[in-house]
Amino acid sequence: MGKASEWPEILRQLNGARKIIILGSHDRRPRQMLDAGFTEAHDKLEWNGWLLQHKPIKTQQKLLCGHIHEKWLRLGWAINVGVDLWNFTPRTIEELTQAEQSPPHYKCPHCGAILIHLENNISHRNGKCVSA
Repeated sequence: MGKASEWPEILRQLNGARKIIILGSHDRRPRQMLDAGFTEAHDKLEWNGWLLQHKPIKTQQKLLCGHIHEKWLRLGWAINVGVDLWNFTPRTIEELTQAEQSPPHYKCPHCGAILIHLENNISHRNGKCVSA
């Protein structure tokens, strides 16, 4: 979000009276986010039957996550809500749940192994081939 001094103005431009942030990899501590103008700051949050958290995980819950940017859009009830996939435009939960299903597998760009999204791929960490 740029410099901390710019955050209050950015938040004022967003719609909605309450601004709740799910903290991501590059966000500051919760206190700093609250001081900037967010109403709430969470590592994860349960909301209307959904689990909201930054990193995707394999779970039986409906999941709204980010972190992975363009890698996939929707895997069952796990939905990537990263703004770069949604044209930097807010979406309704209805639009998110109607997103096209992404393939469950992907190919490691380093070794060519076929991997399963949201699985603990032993020879790969954080999406990178250990042997690379």
